[in-house]
Amino acid sequence: MEILEVRTLRGPNYWSGYWKKLIIMRLDIGAYEKKPTNKIKGLYDRMLDVLPSLQSHGCSYGEPGGFLKRVEEGTWAGHAIEHFALEMQTLAGMDTGYGRTRETGEKGIYNVVYSYLEEEVGRFAGRVAVRLWLDLAEGKDLAEIKLGLAADIQEMREIRENVRFGPSTGSLVEEADHRDIPFIRLNDQSLVQLGYGVHQKRIQATTTVNTNMISVDIAGNKHATKKLLGDMGVPVPKGYRIREAEDLESTLDSVGYPVVIKPLDGNHGKGATVGIKTLDDAKIAFEKAQEYSRWVIVEKQLIGEDFRALVVNNRLIAVAERVPAHVVGDGKSSIQKLIDKTNEDPRRGYGHENVLTEIDIENQTQRCIKKAGYTLETVLKKGVILHLKTTANISTGGTAIDRTDEVHPENVFLFERIAKIIGLDVAGVDVIAPNVSEPLSENGGGIIEVNAAPGFRMHLAPSEGIGRNVAEHVIDMLFPPGTPARIPIFAITGTNGKTTTTRLIAHILKNSGRTVGFTTTDGTYIGNQQIVAGDNTGPVSAQLVLKDPTVDVAVLETARGGIIRSGLGFDHCDIGVVMNIAADHLGLKDVNTLEDLARVKSVVPRAVSKKGYAVLNAEDPLVYKMKELVDGQVVCFSMDENNPVIKRRAERGRVSCVYENGYVTILKGKWKVRIEKVTNIPLTYGGRAEFMIQNVLAATLACFVHGVSLEDLRNGLSTFNAGTAQTPGRLNFVEVGDVTVLMDYAHNPAGLSGLADFISKLPHKYRTVVLNGTGDRRDDDIREFGKIAGDNFDRIVIRTGNYLRGRDPEELHKLLQEGIAKSKNTPTVRIIPDGRTAIHHAIKYGRKGELVVTLADLVPKDISYVQEYRDMVNEKKKVERGDRPRERMGATLSLAYQPGLARQKQKMIAAVS
Repeated sequence: MEILEVRTLRGPNYWSGYWKKLIIMRLDIGAYEKKPTNKIKGLYDRMLDVLPSLQSHGCSYGEPGGFLKRVEEGTWAGHAIEHFALEMQTLAGMDTGYGRTRETGEKGIYNVVYSYLEEEVGRFAGRVAVRLWLDLAEGKDLAEIKLGLAADIQEMREIRENVRFGPSTGSLVEEADHRDIPFIRLNDQSLVQLGYGVHQKRIQATTTVNTNMISVDIAGNKHATKKLLGDMGVPVPKGYRIREAEDLESTLDSVGYPVVIKPLDGNHGKGATVGIKTLDDAKIAFEKAQEYSRWVIVEKQLIGEDFRALVVNNRLIAVAERVPAHVVGDGKSSIQKLIDKTNEDPRRGYGHENVLTEIDIENQTQRCIKKAGYTLETVLKKGVILHLKTTANISTGGTAIDRTDEVHPENVFLFERIAKIIGLDVAGVDVIAPNVSEPLSENGGGIIEVNAAPGFRMHLAPSEGIGRNVAEHVIDMLFPPGTPARIPIFAITGTNGKTTTTRLIAHILKNSGRTVGFTTTDGTYIGNQQIVAGDNTGPVSAQLVLKDPTVDVAVLETARGGIIRSGLGFDHCDIGVVMNIAADHLGLKDVNTLEDLARVKSVVPRAVSKKGYAVLNAEDPLVYKMKELVDGQVVCFSMDENNPVIKRRAERGRVSCVYENGYVTILKGKWKVRIEKVTNIPLTYGGRAEFMIQNVLAATLACFVHGVSLEDLRNGLSTFNAGTAQTPGRLNFVEVGDVTVLMDYAHNPAGLSGLADFISKLPHKYRTVVLNGTGDRRDDDIREFGKIAGDNFDRIVIRTGNYLRGRDPEELHKLLQEGIAKSKNTPTVRIIPDGRTAIHHAIKYGRKGELVVTLADLVPKDISYVQEYRDMVNEKKKVERGDRPRERMGATLSLAYQPGLARQKQKMIAAVS
């Protein structure tokens, strides 16, 4: 058995319409293909012994025990491993329940699909599940298996605690998600972006974009906080800051016992010790505090209980009483047993997995026990309370009691005033007082600290009292009612025409005054500036655009590769465009048929929001069928206004876009709104490039339903040119001497057929094409590509492409030649592996008036090769005429200082001659 590949899906995907977070494990089950579960002796009993909780899995039966019934009947290893991976995550505190296992086109190889909550845990669970299957199936000792499984589950818990959001950040993200506010995690800690583009707000735990950093500095300096509050009439304990240990005794004499010693700029109770009554204890506490700060606070300990008041946006939201981790003697049990019994409370768990945290016996606990005159073996008298920590943090095993409804109005005023004095938008005010139901001014209570980025856990899920949804108040502050959190997202998918349509939509939107971020196979752009070069059609590039704080609309080319690898980079879109479905990349990642490819592409229209629009090609049955998956509205485009689909939709009053009588026209029911003549749209080359008209229809319809005005539509269509600046590698014409060069990106049979149809309408008598095979196509697709080239060109130059995908270049050359041999013509064929040399050769030997077509897989390179040769031809002509401009002469003269470049350029001129 072998894990061949593991992929992580993080967004909408083709496996599930609901579950976005999935692991896809491609698994070769080897010899177990011939050994279903009912053929492996003892497997059922061993499986149930090790994982009895599998009894709860319903599987296809939809009832408890359903999966085990499948095991008895006989199912395959991959299916069992799927359930193991899910159940182990549940046992580690991450209950998640989606799974499916499907055989691929290869015998014995399965896609094992299961959901996860934390990615690293999910991937780990898959590996462990495979090992568990092998251990069970091969008869390993059950005791060993159980020990190993327990260790694995504990490791999952530890991984979870390392990678998951903490309770505070998690509560904010969850509240945002409930309000349909999207989020993006910006690092592996707690830095999170809420919202997209210009509407984003960032948080880091409970620090927000509104948090004043001067206020954070004040709160972080305990001495400055106490002085500022004291000067403003707030009750604070007497205390001093010191730096040297020799000052400790005199300071204690001045303050008086009991005291609290804590670091000057600490937080969350780190380095703090309370209840100090002796000089020896004070020295230990001083050393502990100096682990966190050079300066140390020594202050009088107030008498009373420990309270935390949470103030958000200058309003008191919650108050909790905090009780340090402790045990209560029963007169029979040792302290160790009391701790163990306390940790058996089902509300306690590892880290943050439950309401309470297990009490850990570490140095601080040992000191507390020793200070009380006990050991872990001591039996506490009945009713005796032993505090095991010096601070009341929930994360160290403490408990919390909600006291929000008991707070005296005078204290409400005080706590809110303190937050304003310090200047924090989210403030945790620490109070020591007998209670909060009486004014602090009367019961002797006081303020000991004010915390920036206070934890929410004690308020969200107190061990006693009502839980408070404190996160909602932070989200209310960041996104008041009516405040947008999203930007419009256009997602464009299909086989051919994606990039041009994406660029055209972006151009129309930019011309209408929007700041557009868009992604294409050529790169990622913000406004008119390319930010990243390369094929940027996956989720990472999409999120780059959505993270940019200047972008107010995103236009995202969305290719099959990214969808298969990771899913979409956004949760849903406003406009989802599907251009067409044609043979391309088939035979890869278990996408073997056009129907498989359509299922992958359908992820985009399925992600359209309920208020959004799916823009579908009415002429492509596989595309139009996607309407059944759309939650929003469906609109269609067609080259034929009499298309049956268009006519039916018109009768129902639906919106469409068609090509009719030379116009790009919007149909609103049966009414026509003519947008522009195609002869006025440069991209269509006077209407000769029909595939470009299709792109125009899709872009026009997408922009129209989004609300772009007719004037902006017409302006955008008429100003978008098919040049290397706006549509690099898409019908780019360049005149080079007596030859016309056409650069295009046609890379599959459907794309080349459309290009050939356009070329047939051009006046050129002779035609040459420079092409290459791509390694991730099926052999028959490469042959078909060659055949179409042979049917439409006089000369063919075969070169080696940039995307071999592990295949031998000569194999690809041979497949193309086999296809050319089947064509109706007998073109001249030459193999020139180097791309630059191949293009230069084709142009050099082009006949007068010949059309030389280059089919690029790396567009910028082809453009540079053609421009380089054109410049050489133009320079040669200037040299012959003797009218070279002075600056060009200067440029040539400067080459004298670069002999290598000068010789190369002279060779180029000679080659042109």
